[in-house]
Amino acid sequence: GGEGAPAPPDGGGAPPEGGGEAPPGTQAPSTPGDRTGISDNEIRIGIHAPVTGAAPFPQESFREGAPIYWDYLEGKGGVHGRNGEVIFEDDQFDPATARRVCQKMVEQDKVFLLVGGGGADQITACAEYANSVGVPYLSAGVNEQGLSNIRAYFALSMTYAQQSPMLVQLATNKLGGGSFAIAVADTPSFADAHASITKQAQGGGLNIVYNKKIPKNVTPGQALSIAQELCSADNGQMAKIVYILASPVTFLNIASAAGGQQCVPQYIGPGITSGLNTVANVGRESIGAAKFLSPFPQLDVIDQLDPEFRKAARDQGKGDPDDIALALWGLNKTLHSMFDAAGPDMSRQSFVQ
Repeated sequence: GGEGAPAPPDGGGAPPEGGGEAPPGTQAPSTPGDRTGISDNEIRIGIHAPVTGAAPFPQESFREGAPIYWDYLEGKGGVHGRNGEVIFEDDQFDPATARRVCQKMVEQDKVFLLVGGGGADQITACAEYANSVGVPYLSAGVNEQGLSNIRAYFALSMTYAQQSPMLVQLATNKLGGGSFAIAVADTPSFADAHASITKQAQGGGLNIVYNKKIPKNVTPGQALSIAQELCSADNGQMAKIVYILASPVTFLNIASAAGGQQCVPQYIGPGITSGLNTVANVGRESIGAAKFLSPFPQLDVIDQLDPEFRKAARDQGKGDPDDIALALWGLNKTLHSMFDAAGPDMSRQSFVQ
């Protein structure tokens, strides 16, 4: 994966937007020409995401959004005569649950491949399981540690670490630099991103006034304590810019506690989940003009770039779709192009190749 992509500016980590070559023993053996999940008329795709537990996502956004593209494609020839059939599971923002639902989709639903919609710990758990049974696995870019040596794993967007130089450029060139705070959820999956943003901020001349791991799931008391530290990190003054990498619920709890103290720093961070519209709608004034990167264009310009998206959703009775549906539309278009490239006799092995 990542053929032709530039190396990360800090010179380390996984190949950009793709999988790495596995050392001996990493890739589980599988049957040559394994076409599980492919029939004459469909390709079964398994998707998991943290609908509950991590963010205030509308409960049906993922389930309703996942099949829009494939329903639109039906009757248009599909992919070499086949159409995509999406199986969706809620991983509840829990790695053990994620592994369980991925196993269910592979062993019971017989999906061809798996896709992780969000949550670094859950993505890592499912990618490890998928690798053990020879199933291709794709996700949004998250951590590199633990994933870069899995040959059948591919990131579909930049990893958190790869986004660090862009975020430092944002902080220095667009936001004027100044005091800089780093708050990263305490999980091994974020270790490489934490190291990367620290290194890039130091190299970019930012004044780091706070650099700590925070609980993955904050209590109200912990959120208040963290907020107080951020609001006094710069010699008793509020840190001007706060890089935060945490679940949307943790981010919103901290921002709300800070906002209650009339403290609204400039929040920035890597994509994707904290940049979704539902997070902004819930956070409102407490998150201010937060800026999170995104690998896909938003609803304000999609009609000019891809006029079929909204029309397809409305024709299917889905109403006015949200940005989660837009992300899933783009994901499935990407899978379509991959399946096209792998040819009519695609197998799990030829897809990875």
